[in-house]
Amino acid sequence: MTQNIAMSRRALLGRIAGVSVGAAFLSTPTGLLAPAAAIGKLGPVAGTRTSANGWALADKANAGQGVWSCSVPGAGFGIDTRLGAVETLLVHVIRRWHYEIETLRGHEVIGWRPIEELDHSEPESNQASGTAVAIRPGAYGQGLSGGLTKTQRETVRSILDDCSGIIRWGGDDRIPYEALFYLDAPPGTAAVRSATSPLGKAADKLRNWNRTPGLGAGASM
Repeated sequence: MTQNIAMSRRALLGRIAGVSVGAAFLSTPTGLLAPAAAIGKLGPVAGTRTSANGWALADKANAGQGVWSCSVPGAGFGIDTRLGAVETLLVHVIRRWHYEIETLRGHEVIGWRPIEELDHSEPESNQASGTAVAIRPGAYGQGLSGGLTKTQRETVRSILDDCSGIIRWGGDDRIPYEALFYLDAPPGTAAVRSATSPLGKAADKLRNWNRTPGLGAGASM
């Protein structure tokens, strides 16, 4: 008898629990991880395209393409983001912004967006692969800089340090976009997907902080 293979995010999380970051990010027929390719071109997995950082685009969230709705603990809202290590890093960015820069509301934080709404040639396209988040894009528009105070910019630098250089801030780009934070590591090799890769180590560090009283987002460090 044919079984229903549709999987809820809860079921998928159950399968991933206790498995290394590498196992969680193995390639799938849906193109969960496709090696870096030019935006708009087909990757080596049939039918897949990639965002600027080389990660496979998702047509929608919660559809078995690696991008799922997840909560942002302590903020009272959730975002659509790529499951696993990417989720850990981006949620950390959002939480520290929420606690230390300005209080956020759900409609002000945008994770996954369809590629049709984005500029394919710019880092914002990373939202379409679930590897980027825009925080208050209406307040920190593309092409504008100086939207943050000196203290707020120092906090952003501290957040980036937390993420071990894996997350890049759009405010540092050629065309500044201070609302944008995105994964700055391609998925094209097994090393990038492993638990001992820079991505895996950065995510594990943040997970350990979250389990340790006095550490993690919202703690005084």
